[in-house]
Amino acid sequence: MKRWNITLITGLAGVLFFALISLVFAPMDLAIGMYIAFILLTVVAIIAAVVNAREASESTWRTWVGLVGALLIATPGVCSVLANLLISSGDAMMTLANTLATVGSVGMLILLPVGIVMCLVAGFSRFHEARRVAA
Repeated sequence: MKRWNITLITGLAGVLFFALISLVFAPMDLAIGMYIAFILLTVVAIIAAVVNAREASESTWRTWVGLVGALLIATPGVCSVLANLLISSGDAMMTLANTLATVGSVGMLILLPVGIVMCLVAGFSRFHEARRVAA
């Protein structure tokens, strides 16, 4: 039975996320669509991070690059969700909420693209290795 290459799927989902933002959601002012796509990408990245962490016993560079890439993708989403939860709960921890929101927004600009590239590199390398071994 063939295993899913979740690292490659995460990288391709990130590329699809940016394509949807630029071509569909932003021109049509669909903010809720952007949020839903961002949350789905975050969930896929968390799953990829867990899968790569489980494979850490078989230490290869692909495993570590995939793990770090998935964590970089998941960080802005987790920070944004936590910031929104803190803001909606009241003003008890506004400094923490503002810090998390800042990490989430800066992470969208820097961490997310770097993580997507890292997941694509590790995922395509695994894909190429699997095809070479099968042949």
